[in-house]
Amino acid sequence: MKKALAIILAVTVLASAMLIGCSKNNGDESTAADGFAENSNEVEFVEETVTDENGEAVTDADGNVVTELVAYQYTTDKNGNKVLAKIDSEGNLIYNSNGELVTVTPTTAPTQTEAPSTTTTTMKNNGENTTSAELTTLDVKSDKVPSTNESGKKVYFEAKDQTAIKDMLEVPYLYLENYENVDGVPINVAAHAAIWMAQRDNLNTKTYASGTVVLDLFKYFGQTVINFKTNCNEKKGNANITYNSGNDTFSIPNSESSTHKVSLTSIEFLGNNNYYKVTGTVSGAGSISKVTAIIQKNRLDQSLGFSIKALKWS
Repeated sequence: MKKALAIILAVTVLASAMLIGCSKNNGDESTAADGFAENSNEVEFVEETVTDENGEAVTDADGNVVTELVAYQYTTDKNGNKVLAKIDSEGNLIYNSNGELVTVTPTTAPTQTEAPSTTTTTMKNNGENTTSAELTTLDVKSDKVPSTNESGKKVYFEAKDQTAIKDMLEVPYLYLENYENVDGVPINVAAHAAIWMAQRDNLNTKTYASGTVVLDLFKYFGQTVINFKTNCNEKKGNANITYNSGNDTFSIPNSESSTHKVSLTSIEFLGNNNYYKVTGTVSGAGSISKVTAIIQKNRLDQSLGFSIKALKWS
């Protein structure tokens, strides 16, 4: 079985870290291969069945087929045709015994459940620019995530994009920590985001494969949450999520109730690689009345369309 998640990234080195995190055999997700750093081409992650040395499907204790995410990259074969070819953890193309590229037929990314929303956005269109349909892809060496102190040209987002951003900023207890992208994502904040992302899938389960949770976090933050599996149980704060090392799963018994509301007041385009600064007012979070977020427009999640790269609550 194959399920492609089409991902166009400027930071494909981070994608390699996420990929390692989904493997049952490689331990924690923080041990990233560096090879993807030089590869800024379009990459698809394909869910494939794990096989043993005899080519037979591997199953877990319950008889379920075990799958893993495998990276494929668009390239040109010896006949000049554009193909989707398998790559290893260092970003190198893989060839079969006949010297031919190992390829797969591209598929459409699965439809995601729409993000929950109960509030209508009210930010007015003052004739400013909207988000572009085209997504810039930069080499990782040229990609620079702005800080929350930077400013840019004010722009207007259509209601759908405003709602997606507002919903992401209203993840329960997200206001517990500030962080800049260079500092990495705090574990306790990531734990609440993991619960929110998992519940969006509407799956009839309370136990999630670790790869699913790690991938969802990568989508939400646009980067790997370093050592999330290792530190989740000790640094999750009040988040009701538990990592089970015995079977490499996360237990998420319930969704979390809303804790605060955000109303967007301004959006500024910061350039470089589709980065924006979002400012909003906050209610329901104690003494906190304002949020400033750095977001990136991308295709990591089809229904959200953005990742949260930095947060400042005040």
